[in-house]
Amino acid sequence: PLLLLPLAGLALWQLVIWVWSPRDWLLPSPAQVARVLWDDRARLWFHAQATIGEAALGFALAAALGAALAVLIVSSPYADRALYPWLVASQAIPVLAVAPLVAVWLDYGAAQVMVAFVIAFFPVVVTGVDGLRAADPALSAAVRTLDASRARAFWRVRVPAALPTLFSGLRMAAVFAVTGAVVAEYVGADRGLGYLSEFSTAEFNTARSFAAIALLAVIGVGFFALVGLAERIALPHRRHPRRPRWRRR
Repeated sequence: PLLLLPLAGLALWQLVIWVWSPRDWLLPSPAQVARVLWDDRARLWFHAQATIGEAALGFALAAALGAALAVLIVSSPYADRALYPWLVASQAIPVLAVAPLVAVWLDYGAAQVMVAFVIAFFPVVVTGVDGLRAADPALSAAVRTLDASRARAFWRVRVPAALPTLFSGLRMAAVFAVTGAVVAEYVGADRGLGYLSEFSTAEFNTARSFAAIALLAVIGVGFFALVGLAERIALPHRRHPRRPRWRRR
């Protein structure tokens, strides 16, 4: 069932090729794209490494700083009033409008990381804030009656309760980070899958452009899966009624 949709898409793609016979530069066949993936694998991997590195660093910064800001917003009413509304308002600015400026201000690599960070930052903060605010206050109060400090009650009750919601935001942010890195590569770069796709399209080498897009899809799914794996490790009780044996010690 998992492969049913992509296989149906490939079948439909090949059917279009058989029925309309478009020119190769307009719409290459799946076989041509697969051939490019193999024949140009070294070149594709070189550009893929750049995109993976930019997206991973941008995502890591977004995860760390976004979670920290969510804690600050929930912990401080002043930070909530001073920062959160402006954070929400900043999402009205299109990333495509900001990316060219970032490319002018920063060197290659730093610009791509910054755009990936900006686009992945917001979902981490929002889901972190929502998760922390949704924690049951009665549990915190119960822990406080056992002589726990306010900070200890926060970290032992509210933070664990917020993790499921936060991980939802992290999964979105992981995919958005790849998108942000590619957008920045389109604006100004000398390597990366976004740059390769734009360069290939300008040369009417559509098959190579499709190959780059296919790799980007794989990278996005890989990032999403890695965050999902981290969630399974951090929150095993969501899939198991009892704590796994390796966590009982």
